[in-house]
Amino acid sequence: VMADDPELSVSYSVDPSGLSGDAMRLPQVSRRMTRDEVLQARGTADALALKHKFHDAQLNTRYVPSGDMAREIYDAMETASNIDAKIGADALRRGYDTITNSADAPLPVAAGYLVRHLATGRELPKGAKNVMELWSGFIEDHAGGTLEDLQDKLSDQAEFARFARQIITDLGYGDQLGDDPDAVDAEDLPAAEQ
Repeated sequence: VMADDPELSVSYSVDPSGLSGDAMRLPQVSRRMTRDEVLQARGTADALALKHKFHDAQLNTRYVPSGDMAREIYDAMETASNIDAKIGADALRRGYDTITNSADAPLPVAAGYLVRHLATGRELPKGAKNVMELWSGFIEDHAGGTLEDLQDKLSDQAEFARFARQIITDLGYGDQLGDDPDAVDAEDLPAAEQ
C-alpha cells in the first residue's frame, strides 16, 4: 500500500533485505514472531516501500558523488527516514549505543541520523542518538548554515540532492563529488544556444 504498486511482490528471507525491480526482500520472521522481529520487518518494509515509491534512480545517478565518503554521506542522508524500529535495531546491532568516541562512529551514518532528526523533529532511538550526538557539533560547525534550509529541500529530490552535495562540501569532502551534474558543457548545447 505504501509503495502504491500492486505488482510489487514481497518475500521474507535470511538474505539481506532490499529491492530489486518489483520484488522486495524483508527480514525473515520466526514462528515465534517476537515483537522485535515484527517491528524490524515492518520498519524495513516501510522504508523499502517509500524508497520504491519516491526514489528516482535516474535522478539519483545524476547527483550521486563519485568518492566513497561523499557517496556514503549522500546515501545516508537520502535514506534517512522516520522508521524508529529499523533505525533502533540497526543501531543496536552495530553497537552504536556503546560508542564513546566520534572516531569510532561513522560520520555518514551520523549525518543521516541528524538529517532525519532535523527533518522529522522526532527523537532517535538510543544508539542512533548516541552516534548523532558524537558528531553533531562537528556537522553543525561546518554545515549549520546549510542545514537551516533542510525543510525547504525535502519535497523535491533534485533540490535535496543539491542540498546533500552542499553538505558534503561543507563537511570537507567536496573533492569527492565528481563533476557537477548541473554544469552544462558548451559542446552539449545545440548550435543555436552557443
